Amino acid sequence: MLHINHYYRPDTLEEAWQLRQKKGSAILGGTGWLRLGEHTIQHAIDLSSLDLSYIQEDEDGFLIGAMTTLREIEINEPLNKAFDGAFTEAVWHIVGVQFRNCATIGGSAYGRFGFSDVLALLLALDCEVHLYKEGWVPIAEFAGRSNEADLLTEIRIRKNRRVVYLSERLNANDFPACAVAVSNGTDGWRCTIGARPCRAKLVTLPTDCGSRDESGLRKIAEKAAASVTYGGGMRGSAAYRQAVAAVLIRRGIQALCAKGGQA
Repeated sequence: MLHINHYYRPDTLEEAWQLRQKKGSAILGGTGWLRLGEHTIQHAIDLSSLDLSYIQEDEDGFLIGAMTTLREIEINEPLNKAFDGAFTEAVWHIVGVQFRNCATIGGSAYGRFGFSDVLALLLALDCEVHLYKEGWVPIAEFAGRSNEADLLTEIRIRKNRRVVYLSERLNANDFPACAVAVSNGTDGWRCTIGARPCRAKLVTLPTDCGSRDESGLRKIAEKAAASVTYGGGMRGSAAYRQAVAAVLIRRGIQALCAKGGQA
């Protein structure tokens, strides 16, 4: 059960940031994942009064406010048209509509959970997070950090990559046993492997993926899958996750090739 000793709903980002510097503080997104397990938050900071819920599109890409819900991400037509439905695919499995109406994209990125579908997808794209004090930080750099005393205010995603998201689950609304996002742009191919069950990790693929035959793609996928570590658990062993990752990577490359390859 989640216990909160002091609850704050600041009116400005500066006030929220000052509160975040307190020992034992935590940012409240939709609080979906914070409620997992038994723990106490000394200072809970609710960002819902700071107008951080929006999806804005321009010629280059999208700006998404940190408090935008996963449900809004799931059903936003311009966003999913630009990325071939990958955002819908990445979030519609998550628990249920009621939960996705509460959980936020900022919370998913800020938490950097090992099981996060959202983080795995963002890592495969040309994406940055905006921190209130630090400014723009590449998602790969941010995802590698262990903790953050700054505030994540918005996420910027450029429209320069095609992407496919795939996952394997024991049932429709379970956490993924393995998740893969494969993308391609003018700077080449890349993929992320998530739910290992560790945090998603970025893997670079060969530049000539699109020209390989079935046998060649299988070898590429197996090598990429073997480049990260895996752990066992109730959703599968380490060997199972690695085998699934190889299959998903190969399917992701094939799906992107079928859609025309580069952004």
